[in-house]
Amino acid sequence: MAAVTGPAFEPPVDRTPQELATELRGLAGVDWETVWNGPPYPGRDLDRWCAQFGWTPTQFEYVLNVRTATGGELVLDALGGSWAPVDCVSHWVWGAAAETSEDNPRLLAGADRVWPLYRDAVTSVLGEPAWDGAWDSADFPAELGRFAVPKPETRRVQKRPYRIAYWELDGPGGALAGLTVTPATGTADGSRSGVVNLSLRCYPRPLHT
Repeated sequence: MAAVTGPAFEPPVDRTPQELATELRGLAGVDWETVWNGPPYPGRDLDRWCAQFGWTPTQFEYVLNVRTATGGELVLDALGGSWAPVDCVSHWVWGAAAETSEDNPRLLAGADRVWPLYRDAVTSVLGEPAWDGAWDSADFPAELGRFAVPKPETRRVQKRPYRIAYWELDGPGGALAGLTVTPATGTADGSRSGVVNLSLRCYPRPLHT
């Protein structure tokens, strides 16, 4: 799973809050235990494995990319680029990039604007989040299962994650779903032209407090 402290930044995408809610409804009946155990290698077995979730494999080098029945794209990551066990299912939702570092504050303001729209879309499907807050929240969780939580000094300097909310999902295998706004390095301090991405990621072993 890509940690918050070193995410891969994809070309900005722009799925609507309604499309995100639709993707989540499609995941409602997923057997997470089967997902976490991981897929077979490419071939007919992989096609059958994906078909049980309504997915179509689209790319299988290092990580598995699939297209969902609703047209979304999911990435299944396994530690070290192996196929199993899967430790993160990610879905890129929204992104933006600044042309110059002077535009970075505008970029973060845009993230502030869209955040409640996407958070509320997730809430409409999963219910109220177990936690919702920003990089400077006094009660920022010390751990989130397998989700890598940056040290406080890292959050202060890089404002990463900028915003995060998480939900605990029931069902076989369980999952911790996190909606996260993540700025690229240099965005918060203005040392580089900024990039901000919002993603939904599901992790095994939900957090229990």
